[in-house]
Amino acid sequence: MVSETPGFVIRQATARDHTRILRLARELDSINLPTEPAELREALVRCERSFAGRIRNRARALYIFCAEERRTRRLAGASMIIGKHGTPEAPHYYLAMDTEERYSHTLRRMFRHTFLRLRHSMDGPTEIGGLIVTAVMRGRPEQIGKQLSWVRFLYLARHRARFEAQVLAEMLPQFGPDYRNAFWDHYGREVTGLSFREADRLSTRDKEFIRALFPDAPLYTFLLPEDVRRSLGEVGERSRGAVKLLEQAGMKFLHHIDPFDAGPYYGAEVSELRPVKDYRTLAAAIGEVSPEKSRTYVVAREDRRGFRAVRAQAIVEESRIIVDGGVLDALAAREGDRLDAVPLP
Repeated sequence: MVSETPGFVIRQATARDHTRILRLARELDSINLPTEPAELREALVRCERSFAGRIRNRARALYIFCAEERRTRRLAGASMIIGKHGTPEAPHYYLAMDTEERYSHTLRRMFRHTFLRLRHSMDGPTEIGGLIVTAVMRGRPEQIGKQLSWVRFLYLARHRARFEAQVLAEMLPQFGPDYRNAFWDHYGREVTGLSFREADRLSTRDKEFIRALFPDAPLYTFLLPEDVRRSLGEVGERSRGAVKLLEQAGMKFLHHIDPFDAGPYYGAEVSELRPVKDYRTLAAAIGEVSPEKSRTYVVAREDRRGFRAVRAQAIVEESRIIVDGGVLDALAAREGDRLDAVPLP
């Protein structure tokens, strides 16, 4: 039987990864992962302190995971967890989608109107985001994107006390050339006088203008052009795979959209997430792992050297997890060590 030696390790990011993660962030221009060098440097400092458990304020806590090829040390992707999104200092703003019914007895006609209304939360959920896979690794059998997505749920399950009871994910919508967005051009630009880029950049530092300038009155969607109506809550082509993974984990569209680009928010109770329910901590054992008896897992080890995880075929028997010796080598673990495991779909 051929031994299994994982080609990639997903581990916590460090300050030494700055240049490589910056390159990844700029490749996709992610919502959460900074694309400016100074901002990313500060984020990586927060990341190291967060993994070490030295940040008590959840709104400051940030966990960045990166997938590293073991042979070349190149980064194939990244993902992240934001401890808390929505505080009195920086509320979580969104447009809630709702409907109202109107009926005329005279005309014997009923209409159902969809409308949007600005809402905010000052006690927001934990957020997952920043999922990036470099172009050359997309569609490969290693399924780096799935590993990076699922490892966040494993970490949430391992450290429940560090996170909120709910989890949220903001998905990128479809953008046109030059980062144009149909909803922003027809609404956000008109109420703020800013371009999408200007508003997006400003909101990372100060969100006061959102509450001050966005109308409180409902926006009835029939007033918008048809193409803009179709874009509300629509997922961009590059985000569809990520949405499928979220849905497999148990997250659902909340009927909330981003007030800038109309991208959808997905969410769930952490306790109801499928990988959180399936999470187990088991003693490592080396043994023969045949395809007929095994299942694919994300298997992780966390100790004084930090957090790392791999995809592996494994057999779970009561209190132990049986893996190939190459899996333990990749995790820098030994037989008898406690490993965290979540099945991959």
